[in-house]
Amino acid sequence: MKKIFFLMLISLVAISCSKKSDDTTSSSEFSNSLTLGTGLNQSNPFELTGAGTSFPVSSLIYFKLVSADDMGGSKIRIQIDNQNGTPYTTIPDYDNPQSYGHIFISGFSLPDAGSYKATGILVNGTKTIASVNFTLN
Repeated sequence: MKKIFFLMLISLVAISCSKKSDDTTSSSEFSNSLTLGTGLNQSNPFELTGAGTSFPVSSLIYFKLVSADDMGGSKIRIQIDNQNGTPYTTIPDYDNPQSYGHIFISGFSLPDAGSYKATGILVNGTKTIASVNFTLN
């Protein structure tokens, strides 16, 4: 409970994007992935800067969740586990501002140093999209 109490959830940016599937856009343009970074590219807000897997404790960690399939407006869940597989915390679900799209960008912060695994999940249908290991120093 202490970890959840001190969990600093910062949703400065929550973006879901891409056109609805039509003749010019298909889900084959997207592949399932979860990327972490330190910021957003000012000239392209769908691109993270400082992409990596090691961050300072309590810093804002941006994430970019990409789904091969349209997210369909599903809420987004980021589950954080210790790298040994034991649960650490689940960050409260992020509301998706659009009813369609393949990309979701937002941020979170954790208070404890350690090695973790972040998993991006679409709440509707409980569909796991991708995971990434990272370290807080």
